[in-house]
Amino acid sequence: MTFHSNFPHAHTLRGALVLSLVCVLAISARAVGAGVSGAAATESGARSPVQTPAQQPTAPRPSPPQNPGGMTAAANTTQQSSQGQQYGQPGFVGEPIDLNVVNADIRDILNYITEQYGVNFVIDKSVAAVPVTVNVTGVPWNIALDSILKANRLGIDVTGNILRVATNDVIAGEAAVQATIKDARLNNSPLVTEFIRLNYARASGTLEQVAGSSGGFSGGATGQSFSGGAGGGSEQGILAIIKRRLSRRGGIEIDGRSNTLIVTDVRENIDAIRQLVTLLDQPEPQVEIETRIVIASRNFSRDLGVQLSAVAINAQRGGLGSFSTLPGIGDLTSGPSPFGIPGGLADSAQPVGSLGATARNTVIGLTTGLIGTAQISALITAGEARGQAKTIASPRVSTLNNRTAQIEAGTQIPVVTPQGAGGGAAVFTTTFVSVPLRLAVTPQITDAGTVVLRVSAENNNVRTDLANSLGTPGINTQRMQTEVLVPDGGTTVIGGSLIDIEGETQNRTPGLASVPLLGNLFKRRATTRNTDEILFFITPRIYRSDYHGRPMAGTVGTSTRIVTIPQPVPLGNPETNTPTPTPQSSVQPLSPQLQSVPFTNEQPLTSQPAARP
Repeated sequence: MTFHSNFPHAHTLRGALVLSLVCVLAISARAVGAGVSGAAATESGARSPVQTPAQQPTAPRPSPPQNPGGMTAAANTTQQSSQGQQYGQPGFVGEPIDLNVVNADIRDILNYITEQYGVNFVIDKSVAAVPVTVNVTGVPWNIALDSILKANRLGIDVTGNILRVATNDVIAGEAAVQATIKDARLNNSPLVTEFIRLNYARASGTLEQVAGSSGGFSGGATGQSFSGGAGGGSEQGILAIIKRRLSRRGGIEIDGRSNTLIVTDVRENIDAIRQLVTLLDQPEPQVEIETRIVIASRNFSRDLGVQLSAVAINAQRGGLGSFSTLPGIGDLTSGPSPFGIPGGLADSAQPVGSLGATARNTVIGLTTGLIGTAQISALITAGEARGQAKTIASPRVSTLNNRTAQIEAGTQIPVVTPQGAGGGAAVFTTTFVSVPLRLAVTPQITDAGTVVLRVSAENNNVRTDLANSLGTPGINTQRMQTEVLVPDGGTTVIGGSLIDIEGETQNRTPGLASVPLLGNLFKRRATTRNTDEILFFITPRIYRSDYHGRPMAGTVGTSTRIVTIPQPVPLGNPETNTPTPTPQSSVQPLSPQLQSVPFTNEQPLTSQPAARP
């Protein structure tokens, strides 16, 4: 839209009006009525706007903008009015406007924007007839308006849906006066003391600090063991949050026995603090976490060996020749042995038998018997083993939102450590080491029905086959630590490993074992394969409850919850108004007859305290 301004002088307009009237009176009597009516219309159309003595002549009203897209006048007016309501909102960009004015009164420009876009302006008397020259094209009208106001040292004071335009000096002065009034009102307002009994939030500290050393594990706890209490020992309850929002006259104390806040401040700030406490003192959801640790082990071994013993003798001359990979058993005599193993040279070393299967469970023996003065015997040994084991551990634990929980189950083994005593007898120290199945988890429950989990899971077992000289066994460990996002009731694999070991061992007779086919009679082959697989599964289940502990179903929301609470007084609570709470050493039982009903005690400015109602 285009706004052109052309400023005629008032006396020129009046002169033209008088001349028009004289000409009309000279017309014939038949046209007198029409002439007078036309003159009145001409006078009405040519009359300039009402002017104050301080104003300059104003520009004629600009023509309305073109109607884009065939939009009706009513629809266009509604759209422009809605733009006026959005003025001042973050991110708002108005429709483009073309302004080309020279020495126009800024009040006329504000009036034009009011009529076009529905912005409710009230012009302060401090705004004088400021001539403005603007030439912009295709600029959003709100940006153009802000630029005009800044260029002329003007500001806007918002009161409801009305924008008051005044000079910056006037607005700054009024802000200073209002600050002085608020400060005086704060100094003269009566103080109010309110007792707020908390049900779910902690006024100060955590249950871990209250429980002390009695909240942890005992009996062989290790560095990995849980220390009890809540996740995050740095939490101080909501005392620090409330304390920061008190005025300079406010103060806060706590009663650790009843978990009660005692807040003293002006009434309007007490109301804001009560809203904040209501938001914070809500039951947090809790989650049951089930973890499955699946360990699968498979092993396979095969051992196949062939041993030979051959001998040939010359009884007349006492000659003997032998070849043997098969050790004799018992008192072996030299020479052929019917139905047995022929012996080699007398008093000679025997083969160690490394070509025979170690874990043999099958033995096949063959002998040719006496063939003249020779004999050949063979022993085939074979063994095969196959095993499979599956272990499933399923620890479960429930905890509140953002609270660490841990569960352990297992044994403790004694570890004996010798210590020298300077040449004397050795001193043995026994220390118990835990070999647990352990699950530690810290959940963060979202309103969208998902859980962010920090999980530490480990499975340990004793390995007696790895014992040292003092009899201390080894420990086989599988552990995992991660952070993962899991939906409510969903199951996911959070970790796993696969170890596959294959091996092959051969014992051979040099030279002969390399002969194709025939070489198999002079070698032993052992094949092994071990496979270990471990998987960690986790399943969270969220439990929500209302303020009275009754279960609630479904999710809270699909986006971030935002609640705005006004701060009616300036922040400024001094340290002297709020004593530092002392940690509680033990939990004192609360009487079941007491109800958490806050009451208010209004105190005047005098030193006499008001009676408790």
